[in-house]
Parts: sequence; structure tokens; C-alpha cells
Amino acid sequence: MWVIRAILIALVVVAVVAFAFYNVGTDQRVAINLIWAKYVDVPLTVVVFWSFVAGVAVSLFMFITVYLRQVLDLRSARRRIRGLEQELTVLRNRPIEESADLLKGKDNTEADLKSPFSGDQV
Repeated sequence: MWVIRAILIALVVVAVVAFAFYNVGTDQRVAINLIWAKYVDVPLTVVVFWSFVAGVAVSLFMFITVYLRQVLDLRSARRRIRGLEQELTVLRNRPIEESADLLKGKDNTEADLKSPFSGDQV
């Protein structure tokens, strides 16, 4: 997977460089009007280069946020799995008789149901 990604990145870089190289000789100039500044007579290759850099920066920021979210989700999933595995180990190590009683619905509540006022005094 990383090989395909590296090849795609190399192709994009080559395409940007080739585009800039083929447009250098024609002396194309454009005017840029940003919100905070206005630039006149800027070479087109400079505009393409900085647009490419801005796209790389935005995509890197998006990648980092998605990656961090996935790392946090993975960490919480591993923590949950660890807890469930510990619970499973405890359930597996219970005595068979106690597990059979739990399955039948019998537990220690029968001893708790006897009232101290029932007349059974020792």
C-alpha cells in the first residue's frame, strides 16, 4: 500500500514540475486578489506552486486529524477488549457447580430471604 502511495505522490510532483516547466517560457502572468492583499503581474508558475503547497498543507492537516481520531478509537477498543478478556477469564475459572447454580437461577439470595424474625433461633 505504501508503494502505491509513494508512486502517486511522485507522479503528482512530476506533473506539477512539468506543468511549471512548460509554462515558464510563455511568460504568462496573472493578477491575484486575496482578501487581505492584491498582487499584480505574478508568474503563473508561482501561483501553481503555492496552490500545490497549500493543497499539501491542507491534506496533511486532514490526515493528521483522521489519524489521531483512529489512534484514539483503537486505544479505547483495545482497552475494552482487555477488560472483556479479563471478564471472560474470571468466568472461565469459576467452579462448575457455582456456574450450574447460576444457570439454574439459584444464587445466594435464598440465604438472604430468611428473615431474622421467622422464629428460627439458634
